[in-house]
Amino acid sequence: MSEEGPPLSSNLQKWRMRRQLSVSALARAAEISKSTVSELERGLGNPSLDTLWAIAKTLNVPLGALFTDSGTNGDLEVRRYADAPAMESDDVGHVAKILSGWRADGEIEIAVVTLADGARRDSRGNAPGVVERVVCVQGTVAVGTEESSAELGVGDLIRFRADQPHFYAAIAGPGRLVVVQEYGDVT
Repeated sequence: MSEEGPPLSSNLQKWRMRRQLSVSALARAAEISKSTVSELERGLGNPSLDTLWAIAKTLNVPLGALFTDSGTNGDLEVRRYADAPAMESDDVGHVAKILSGWRADGEIEIAVVTLADGARRDSRGNAPGVVERVVCVQGTVAVGTEESSAELGVGDLIRFRADQPHFYAAIAGPGRLVVVQEYGDVT
């Protein structure tokens, strides 16, 4: 792990307390030392990816829940790839960066959107309550609403309410996006 930052310490403690586990009980169940858990909750240490996986598995949360906050669905949020915590495995050549994690109550749709150089796609808005998370995987693309948008480079993520007019625009060569639409509980 190259950087854990404050979210790891606060999220680890939050999830441990939600699961009603003591530091000792979490350490025992994850088969790691109590001092490792204690150091991580204090913002110290440099845990391996295997240690983090063991903790996440024991807490029954996605690995990303240790690094990201699910946030609220109403505000625009941009997360830069360069700022995402990097977790390196003991395996050579394996690095994971967590951009976002969230709990979904409803349907999820994933699409890949490709834009030609200079192309712009305007949407009138999706169904009420829909939230989009968009990751740029090629080029530089502007994404958001007319009131609030951001330019995304490769690996950057934006989250916004998509039940209002919004757009995607390739601004420096062709662009490609992975778009995740979260529909509220439709049952």
